[in-house]
Amino acid sequence: MSELTTDPARASVTTVPRPRRWPPTIAFALGAAFALWGLSIGIDRLSDNSLFTHLATGRLILDHGIPRHDPYSFTAHGEPWVVQSWLASWLYGLVDSWWGVNGLRVLMGLLTATLGAMVWRLTRPAKTLVGRILISGFVLGVASSVWAPRPLLMGLLLLSLALLAVEGGLDPRWLVPIFWLWVNVHGSFPLGLVMIGAFWLGTRLDGKPATREWRCGLWAVLGIGLGAINPLGPVLLIFPVRLLGRMDVLRQVIEWQSPSFAQNWARLFLVQVVVAIVVLVRRPRYRAAIPLVLFTAAALLGSRNVAVASMVLIPGMARGLTGIGSINGDKRTPVAALALAVLLVMGLVLTSSSLDKPAWQLETFPVDAVAWMDANGLHRDDLHMASGDTVGNYLELLYGTDAGAFVDDRVDMYPPDVVDDYLTLLHGDPGWREVLDRRAVDLVLWGRSGSLTSLMAESHDWRILYEDASWSVACRRGTPLGDTGTTC
Repeated sequence: MSELTTDPARASVTTVPRPRRWPPTIAFALGAAFALWGLSIGIDRLSDNSLFTHLATGRLILDHGIPRHDPYSFTAHGEPWVVQSWLASWLYGLVDSWWGVNGLRVLMGLLTATLGAMVWRLTRPAKTLVGRILISGFVLGVASSVWAPRPLLMGLLLLSLALLAVEGGLDPRWLVPIFWLWVNVHGSFPLGLVMIGAFWLGTRLDGKPATREWRCGLWAVLGIGLGAINPLGPVLLIFPVRLLGRMDVLRQVIEWQSPSFAQNWARLFLVQVVVAIVVLVRRPRYRAAIPLVLFTAAALLGSRNVAVASMVLIPGMARGLTGIGSINGDKRTPVAALALAVLLVMGLVLTSSSLDKPAWQLETFPVDAVAWMDANGLHRDDLHMASGDTVGNYLELLYGTDAGAFVDDRVDMYPPDVVDDYLTLLHGDPGWREVLDRRAVDLVLWGRSGSLTSLMAESHDWRILYEDASWSVACRRGTPLGDTGTTC
């Protein structure tokens, strides 16, 4: 008679089933759907004015290294400039040099698709699909309008990874490279520390040990400290503080102002906050309340913080909605596999159809006016031109260091007197003539509906040279316009 194997250890090894990997779960397929939603946000045509300058700077970095002084304007040329998002700009320039502008669109689409997937992952504590879909719908609905193709996208992705670490889904030691990257791609990295501190304080007030939050904070601080190792040095660490010191200027920028709630995305965020409060009442926890209060307040003070706040609210909402509904989505089914395949095809079709369209969406910029000026030889170093801040970004995209902008949206760089002069022109305040005289402005490219355009049309010192439906070009009378000796 043969002897049977009775070794318990060996028996246990042979009887443990391997975890199934296929077909996917319903929850996984739904996560792919939200990733597809994210992709649709980022793969769209490019129209963000800040991106123009970031791309121009990336091209400059590839050719000449990181600029230390302003290379784009005539009003602040040579002023010290900290290129805080140097790493993001370098990446934009690199992608553009390899694959062109459509490569940038693919990069933005990959970032937003990953963000969509991370949003779904962070809702996992809700356990059931009803709560997870509700939360992800809020965040992606807000994101559809506030996830702009600029370095903030990278900051949001790094924020989502930091949230995952705080929630126990990622080893806290990963926060060292995460925060090093964050320091070098976007100035919002202090918000990551505030987020970790808010969850630490909330956990402590709940009477629970905050060991995980404490470890996350320590590794994050180490990552920020190591962030000083970069081509620009420790100046990047103090950049956010210096920026907040310019609040008198920042208050003039729309994204630093309180949201008006006239837009649908702002109203949707407000509904998300209300739902977060309701679920907090359902399951009161300081760990949800502290981040809710801090980041909602930040969002109400400045609309640029809405995207950050919407994501930080996810963990608290997820735990507050635990148990809503009965389907958890853990079942593996061929239907989920089919849905995943369909979503993959939809993603490929979406990417292909989007990339078939023109890469730039420039309807709000003076494309025809600038082309007319080029055709008539009016873009010259010896002619100073005043234009709006977003137009300055557009000129930098077109001409790089030959832009000769009056101003752009780098409010942290421009001296206060330049900003004051720009605001005088923007509002058509008394003193606009003195500003144009002192800055030796020869040409003005301005919106036709702007008060400055009306003032110049009525002035004997200025002449309207060009007009279209949205823009006008005016010149100072007596200004030489070409080699033929003609004057304005």
